[in-house]
Amino acid sequence: MTRRWALMVASCVLAMVASLMVIAVATYEGRAARDRARGPIVTEPQDAIAWWSSRFDSVGHFQHSVVLVEPLDASAPPPPGLTRWPAPGEAMLSPELLSHGSAEGIRTRYGRFGGLIGREGLVAPSERLAYVRPPAPPNTDSWLPISGFGRPFPLVETLNQRDLPEVLLALGTLTLLPALALMATASRTGNRKRGALKEAPPLAIGSAAGSLPLILTASTDLPIPATGYILNSTDTHTAWPLACATLLTSFATGLALVALLQTKRDRATQNDRDTSRDRKSQNDRDIGRDRTAQNDRGISRDHEAENDQKARGEQDPEKERNVGRDREAEEVSAAQPRPVPRWRLVACALAVATIALSQYVPSTGGLITFAVGTIGMWLLLPSVTTALVILARRGAASGHPALLTDGRLARLSTALIILLGTVTLLQIWEGHLGAPARAALATERRIGDTLLVVRTAGHPNLEAFSRTLPASSALAVLLTSENGEHATLVGPCGTLRMLKLPCTTTPAPANPEDSRLQELQVWYGLRTLTSQVGRGRTEQTRNLLVVVSDTRGQYPQVARAAYATLPVLETTIPGSGWIDAATPRTRLGTWLTLFGLAGVLILLLATWVSTPRWHLTIPLLITTALVIATTTWHALFFIAVTKDGTLPWHLPAATTAACTLLALTAVLRRPAH
Repeated sequence: MTRRWALMVASCVLAMVASLMVIAVATYEGRAARDRARGPIVTEPQDAIAWWSSRFDSVGHFQHSVVLVEPLDASAPPPPGLTRWPAPGEAMLSPELLSHGSAEGIRTRYGRFGGLIGREGLVAPSERLAYVRPPAPPNTDSWLPISGFGRPFPLVETLNQRDLPEVLLALGTLTLLPALALMATASRTGNRKRGALKEAPPLAIGSAAGSLPLILTASTDLPIPATGYILNSTDTHTAWPLACATLLTSFATGLALVALLQTKRDRATQNDRDTSRDRKSQNDRDIGRDRTAQNDRGISRDHEAENDQKARGEQDPEKERNVGRDREAEEVSAAQPRPVPRWRLVACALAVATIALSQYVPSTGGLITFAVGTIGMWLLLPSVTTALVILARRGAASGHPALLTDGRLARLSTALIILLGTVTLLQIWEGHLGAPARAALATERRIGDTLLVVRTAGHPNLEAFSRTLPASSALAVLLTSENGEHATLVGPCGTLRMLKLPCTTTPAPANPEDSRLQELQVWYGLRTLTSQVGRGRTEQTRNLLVVVSDTRGQYPQVARAAYATLPVLETTIPGSGWIDAATPRTRLGTWLTLFGLAGVLILLLATWVSTPRWHLTIPLLITTALVIATTTWHALFFIAVTKDGTLPWHLPAATTAACTLLALTAVLRRPAH
């Protein structure tokens, strides 16, 4: 790749990374503005225009907010995103909630479908949200009287978001640093004798091309691959002053980096020339002293001229080597690795051994031991790769040019190992569900939705709820003691028999044989459980209703019946709340994968720019194997230490494919003979 093209590509990548940061800032500002616009303004009941309340619900273990509204003044402005207040028993849904919840009956879960929520009422087009009006005027004891909308009130979408500094830190670490490395690599390619200002045109063209993400996100609501998130085009469109300033800064940064490296190279060249001049002067003085000594000894001028010419002839090759070196010789010399002290290799081996032994250290100590070993390995890994470079050079000197590599490739492979390893560990860590969530998943696999717990507010109408349940479902009430450790399951005889419990009119000790009761007892911390035939008085309970069925698939109908007849707070499988709470962490791992993959591709591009020689194919393949093997081994030990998580294979697989493609490209660039 020529220097002009290399600088153009590097400046384009740098501008793209800068554009992503602008998009992040603009998106957070837009989200905050829309969240503030829809938040309720709490007031006194006599001044209220509506009653307002919120609930949590989930679709596919992704939580969303359900906002309940009861307008007192039909002429009052509805919430942003709605053209009117919902009618009694009606629900307005966001497009994403309607799309992803169709299989779970979300369209009719909260009542009749009344329409879609407009994008101005959503913090992001991908937000899942529902506005619901109860079919009858509710008991407003737990509701808020509001005078309008215009104050921040966190719903699920904003509760689960990461702070902007964290996002910028991830972008900067995983993409900006590799982009700067690519720019530095491009600055060292090709003919570097031109002034830095003459490099401005390719840098400007690359910076302009790097604005493509800004153009795309400002023109349409753009979905981010694999994350499920959709950007609001209005955010980027209104951030054009920041975008212009950032692109100019990106261009100036690239130009300054090129100028800095050019100045550094010019100084090194001048030092070489000064050294060569000093050597020539010293040699001339030595020749002069020899000439004087020869004259003193009476040697003839012919013999003196012969020696003088011989001495000057011996200096000509030295002068050529120090002053007339071409660009390729300079690059090879610059990349020539220095010998590695043996203690560094021993220390790296000890760090690797520390990682391997960390799995046997109990509790937090194992994690600390793993972290210490990881830091040591990453600090000393460049020494190992440099030692491999020296070994490969010896192979090349022995007649195997395909084993030749250089220090620059070793440094980039080290950076790739550290970047890929960091992202993989972060993915595993963020993917930790925790023991409760893992147990909840096991519960869901065992019993599915054959036992559901409905938590309500106030005094529920059990008769109305029971009449609207599916024919295959049965209802019971869980009466609990004040400390919550003892409970009695009260219901019809048919319900108790479904759970393999005796039909007695007095409380009888229950020895749960049914797995559904076992899960209920575990998740609600019940030390003892009794059962009896009868009707539960819900004012004595924590308002827990139990719906059982012998077949799976009852959840959509039960949830719809609960919202239609009860002041419902939630309808869940025992323990499923832990899964819902852990799901946002898995989504964060997807974002880390996206950022990390971008950084890996940038580093691979830097490798491709810096290694144009065809005989680097085999070293690149060896580097690929080293990178993947080190990352996989390291990640598996991390899982062993934390006793949680799974190895995300997609990122190592994508890296392997990209590295292999890079190596094959190097073969295609073999010069013709």
